[in-house]
Amino acid sequence: MVVSLEELQWTKPLSLRDATVQEIQLELIRRTTFNGTSTVRKIYERLMHHHALWQAVYWIDRASPNYRDAPPLLIGGLIKLRDLDDNIWNADQLFVLTRTRADARQLAQMAEAEEWGGMSRIYEDQTAMDNALGTGRQEYGLLSIWWD
Repeated sequence: MVVSLEELQWTKPLSLRDATVQEIQLELIRRTTFNGTSTVRKIYERLMHHHALWQAVYWIDRASPNYRDAPPLLIGGLIKLRDLDDNIWNADQLFVLTRTRADARQLAQMAEAEEWGGMSRIYEDQTAMDNALGTGRQEYGLLSIWWD
């Protein structure tokens, strides 16, 4: 089922208190600029248009390492913190959780055909996905797109 952009956009501005965590994440995606282009706005619109293909989206700057041993600060690891005062959400990696791997493949094909840019990856290793998602044996699809 394809849902129109109008059906998914907020009919009136939501207060932060009323917005879901996913709506907040989508707003961060909508507000992101990448190298002065409108690429991210296009991605936001396409994700909204094809909401039936995904369960959750998450826009981050980079995957975090294992911090059990309290390592030193990562080079560039606090860029997002540096830019918050300027109202910039500095992120370069999108993760999309889908209900099936077929949906993840379809989104990856769409991203390539529509030239979203970046490098996409569909995760196939069930153990790695279970560990990353903190779940067991769910047949989710997982797509990431990373921009350099």
